[in-house]
Amino acid sequence: MSSLRLPRPVHPITLTILISLIGVFGASCGGASSADPADSTDSTNQPSDPIPSEAAAAADPIPESEESTLEATPLAVAEHEVAGIEVDLLEVSRTGDAITVRWQYRTELEKGVTLSDGDDPYALTRGAYLLDETHQKKYLVLEDDAGRPVAAEHAYDDDGDDDGSVRADAPLTAWAKFPAPPGDVEQIAVHLPGVAPFESVAIGQ
Repeated sequence: MSSLRLPRPVHPITLTILISLIGVFGASCGGASSADPADSTDSTNQPSDPIPSEAAAAADPIPESEESTLEATPLAVAEHEVAGIEVDLLEVSRTGDAITVRWQYRTELEKGVTLSDGDDPYALTRGAYLLDETHQKKYLVLEDDAGRPVAAEHAYDDDGDDDGSVRADAPLTAWAKFPAPPGDVEQIAVHLPGVAPFESVAIGQ
């Protein structure tokens, strides 16, 4: 009768190595099968932030050349005694010992209107004055050493053209300088020829 041969026992170290190999092999197989293709993304396909256009970045919504042609909002507006003419008071400002007043004549009449007869270049400014309503003191237009008003001139030029006329497409601007009232006077009344007084006008700096 033959004897039964039992299998040779496996050495513990060998068993440990086999178990480790099986585990590594199974993990690698499982990881490969469970990978999601969507997770593998090429960075070169990622959308980049839009680059702003250099032209758009440098664009100026209001060109400087157009801004320089815009007239400041008038301080006040009055009807002139000549029908169809309006007068805008543009500036009343103190500079040292003088007050500068600037105004403008406008019209919508197609033919325009002549306000200066050409004989007196200061016809639009000579009769102007300021009135300190607090102290009831009147300030006339300043004069230079020759007795001429320190003011805008409107007369015929060398070509015989009248620059004292106002047209719908060409407003007429005038200015004059006056002695300044005391520093504590903050408002003044402006009297211009042919126009109702602009009263209680704040004096700017």
